Amino acid sequence: MLKIERDQLAAQLAAVKYMLASLPANDYLGRMGFEHRQQALQEKLDALRGVEEKRAQVALYFGGDPVIGSMGVQAEFGTRALGSFQDLLSKVWGALDGAQLQYMGPIRDKDASHLHITSVVHGSFGFLLEELDEQIEPMFQSPLSKATDQAAEYIASFAGENEATFAQVIDTLNPRVFQSIRGFFGYLHKGNATLRLVEGERDQQFDRHAVERAWIRAEASDVAEDKVPMEGTLLGVIPMGRRFEFVPDESGIVIKGKIGERFSHSYLENLGTRQFAGKRWKAMLFKRTVTRVGREPYDQYTLLELDEIDRQH
Repeated sequence: MLKIERDQLAAQLAAVKYMLASLPANDYLGRMGFEHRQQALQEKLDALRGVEEKRAQVALYFGGDPVIGSMGVQAEFGTRALGSFQDLLSKVWGALDGAQLQYMGPIRDKDASHLHITSVVHGSFGFLLEELDEQIEPMFQSPLSKATDQAAEYIASFAGENEATFAQVIDTLNPRVFQSIRGFFGYLHKGNATLRLVEGERDQQFDRHAVERAWIRAEASDVAEDKVPMEGTLLGVIPMGRRFEFVPDESGIVIKGKIGERFSHSYLENLGTRQFAGKRWKAMLFKRTVTRVGREPYDQYTLLELDEIDRQH
C-alpha cells in the first residue's frame, strides 16, 4: 500500500540519517555504507512520490480486547468487523454520485463493490483490503476507490472531535449508509476495540474514546426517508437554484426544499406554456427526517412530482 510503504521508507531514511550523524568522523567505511543506503532509500521514496493509486485500497488495524499485540485477532471479531466495513462500503457504493439508494432491496452492482483481503498488516493487527481487477490499470480513480474515500470520510466524521463536521455529514447521509455506520461502530464498541484506518493519504487512529464518541453519536441519531403526497398551493419554483416553496392545505405552514432532477427538466420544458406558481397541486415529496444529538428532529424535502388539482376535475 503506497501510504504505508512511503511511511516505512521515510522512517528508515530518518534512522539512517541519524546513524550517519552519530558516526565518528574517522569511520570512513561505515559512512560509505550508510550513505549508499541513504541514497537507495531516497531514490525509492522519490519514485513512489509520483505514483497515484487509482484502485481502492484500505488497511484496517484493530487493537484493544480482541487483539493480542501483533500476533492475532479473535476470529469472530475480525470476521464481523471486516464484514461490517464491507457492508458500509457496499451501501456507500450504492449511493455514489447521488444515486438513489432505496430504503430496502438490492444494491446496484453490489458485487462490484467487494474488496479482497490481500495481506495481514502488523503494528497492532490488521488487514489490507484491495480492489482486484485483472484488467489494465485505470487512467483515473476507480468508482470503488471513490466509494472507499467516502466511507473513510464518514468513519472519521463520526469518530472525530469536530461536531460541525459530524453535523454536516449526517445532514446528507443516506439512511442505509447511516445504519451501516451505526452497526460498524456498535460492533467495535461492544468488542472494546480500537481502530487505525489507512486509506489514500489518510492515516488516523481512533482510540476507545473516539470509538465511544462515534457509537454515542450513532445511537443518539437517526435518519429516515419516505415519499409523502400532499395537496396545497405552490408558491414558486426556482429551476436554476433547484428550490421550491409549497403550502400544504393540512398545515398551512410553508415548506421549503430542493427540487428533484427529473422535475427540474420537466419544469424548464413547460415554463413558457404553463403557470405553476399560485395554483393548487397534488405534490409528491421526498421527506427526510434527521435526528441528531442535542438537536430537535427536523425535516428536509425534495419535490418529485406535481399534478395540478384543477385539471383532475
